[in-house]
Amino acid sequence: MPVAETSEGDCTIGGWTFSPAANELWRGDERRRLEHRAARTLELLCRRRGQVVSHEEILAEVWSGRVISANSVPVVLRDIRKALGDDAREPRFIETVAKRGYRLLPEVTAPEAVAPETLVMSRPRPQRRKRLLATLLAAVLIFAGLASWFVLRPGPAARPLVVKAVEDATGAPRYRSLARACDELITASAQRMRGVQVFRGAEDHSDAITLRTRLILWNGAPMVMMSAQAADGAVIWTGMTSGVESRIPAEIGRAIQGLEAKLGARPGGAAFPRRRV
Repeated sequence: MPVAETSEGDCTIGGWTFSPAANELWRGDERRRLEHRAARTLELLCRRRGQVVSHEEILAEVWSGRVISANSVPVVLRDIRKALGDDAREPRFIETVAKRGYRLLPEVTAPEAVAPETLVMSRPRPQRRKRLLATLLAAVLIFAGLASWFVLRPGPAARPLVVKAVEDATGAPRYRSLARACDELITASAQRMRGVQVFRGAEDHSDAITLRTRLILWNGAPMVMMSAQAADGAVIWTGMTSGVESRIPAEIGRAIQGLEAKLGARPGGAAFPRRRV
């Protein structure tokens, strides 16, 4: 099969090459077509590679500033990540920057191989080699000391937090995309919380706090309801959105901040024990 050639304007993302003109990703003989808005969003991220592109900038360029559903941009980003084989929880290509937007991570270039002849010609002189070895040995000792200090120093233990998948209780197919977008947003927000270690779904941790979320309809409008339970089943925190669909992303972010503050104390007001430094 013929292999596509990289043209001006194409963008390399890992092993993929994105062609804005063709609205597709290609890697060898493999091709993956992108929906028009997904292709335009990825094109914008490529032009601004390494920079944070805000939600508003994406709306202005891809949707021409039109008023759309609050979950439209997250759904498009999810489709792009799926095509690239990327994971929002452990991003290799596209990073979600809390309350700011999205960023296409810079490409990491492997160092070029050096020809054997070059190595022979540039071999250091004996005295220079000794100084180089002494410098390398000192650097190794310093690094080992710092690594031991970071590993052995006492510090606060991270609390396990199990984030369950969002339950779509609306019964309406039109809200499935909103449920998926909420799931991605809640997981990403939880992973940025201090003092917790986030686990997904059915992972079993006996002393974990469990975060559960339901998407419901209230007076005909979608509402997100969240609750956190301690290992003994006691509810230690609840949060919900107002029922205005366009406000859901911002209100989820504020709710997760409230959960982060709440996790500074055990149910009943007793503070989580902290290790002494």
